Amino acid sequence: MARVKATFITSMAVTAIFMVSLWLPTFDNLFNIAPALTGNEKSALSQLPKLSWDRKSIIEFHSKFTKYFVDNFGFRNTLIRWNSLFKLKFLKVEQFPKVLVGREDWLYLIKDDEGNNALDYYRAIRPFTDDRELAEWTRPLVDINRYLAKRGIVFMVVFAPMKPRIYPEFVPEYFKPVRKTTRLDQIMAYLKKNTTIDCIDLGGSILEGKKKYRVYFKHDVHWNSYGAFYGYRDIAEELVPFSPRLKPSTLEEYSVEAVVIPGGDLASMLGLKDRFTEDYYLFKPNAGFKARKVPILYPVKTSRFTEVYEVADPTLPRAVVYHDSFFNFIKPFLAEHFSRMACFQSYSRVDLSLVGVEKPAVVIFEMVESFTQKSPVYVTPTNY
Repeated sequence: MARVKATFITSMAVTAIFMVSLWLPTFDNLFNIAPALTGNEKSALSQLPKLSWDRKSIIEFHSKFTKYFVDNFGFRNTLIRWNSLFKLKFLKVEQFPKVLVGREDWLYLIKDDEGNNALDYYRAIRPFTDDRELAEWTRPLVDINRYLAKRGIVFMVVFAPMKPRIYPEFVPEYFKPVRKTTRLDQIMAYLKKNTTIDCIDLGGSILEGKKKYRVYFKHDVHWNSYGAFYGYRDIAEELVPFSPRLKPSTLEEYSVEAVVIPGGDLASMLGLKDRFTEDYYLFKPNAGFKARKVPILYPVKTSRFTEVYEVADPTLPRAVVYHDSFFNFIKPFLAEHFSRMACFQSYSRVDLSLVGVEKPAVVIFEMVESFTQKSPVYVTPTNY
C-alpha cells in the first residue's frame, strides 16, 4: 500500500512539474513574470508581424511569426542563461551557436545574425577560385569609385580585421586556418593590381598597437578604443596626401582612463553579460574635443544608425562614411579632421544619393574583413 501511495505521489509530482513547465512560458508572455536579466542577448527581438489579406503577406507570415515566437518565448533569457552556465561550468563546452569560448575566457564570434560565419573566414575555408570571381565581387566598388571620381571626390575602401586574426593565440587549436591566404588578401591584391581604388587593410596597424596595448575586447566582437585609435591613424595617414590637415594625432595628445564594464555583445549572446568584466578605455584629447554631434535633418532608410559630426572650421574638408559597427569606435578620432563627417551605419549598402546631399570631398567605405564572404550584391550601390 505504501509503495502504491509513493508511486501515486511521484506521478502527481511529475505531472505537476510537467504542467508548470508547459504553462510557465505562456504566463511569462501574459504577465511578464520572468526575472529581469542584464545578461540577455543584445540583438533586437522580432515584433509580432502584421497579417494582410494579400498573397505575399500570407506567404511570409508563417516564417515571421515563427521567428517572433522563438524570440519572445517565455523565460527565454533565463533559459539561455541557465543553458550557458551549465555547459560552461559542468560540461566545459567551448562552442555555442554563435559564440566560441577560447583560452582564458576570450570569446569569439562564430556566426552573426545574417548567417555569416566569422570563423570559417578566419580559417580561409572558401577562397575565391579565380580572377573572374574577384572581378564580380569588386565590381560594385569599381562602379562607386568611377561615380565619385567623375565628381572629383576621393574614395577610400577600408577593411577592419576580425579578432581571431589579431588574437589567434586564444583560439582553440582545432580552429587553425587551413590556408594562409584569406579572401581579403585576394581582394587587396586584385584591387591594387587592376583598379585605382585606394584601399587599406587596418590589420597591420592593429597588430603594431597590440605590442603595447590590448586592442580588442575579450568578450565583445569589436576592437576597443586603443584598437580604434591605431585604425584611425592608418586611415588619416592614408588621406594626408589629399589634405595635410588630416595628419593624425598621437597618443600623447590624449588622456586615457580605464573603467570596468560588464561583458560585451558576445557575453550577451550567452546570456552572461554580468558574469564577465573588462576594461573600457576612455580617450579624451588634452585640448578638448572640437567635433560636436549635430542632428541629421533628413531620413536615411539604408542606415541603422546615423551620426553627424561638425567642426567649426569651414576650411576643413567634408566626408561621408558608409560603415559597419566597427567604425563607431573610430568616429570620435577621425571627426576632428573634417568640417562635417556624416556616418551611415549601412553595413556596406551604399546610398549614393547621400553624396549629393552632403557634398563631401572624401567618401570612406569601411567593411569588416569577414563580410568578404558575402555576395557582391551586398555592396551594390543604391540610387546609382
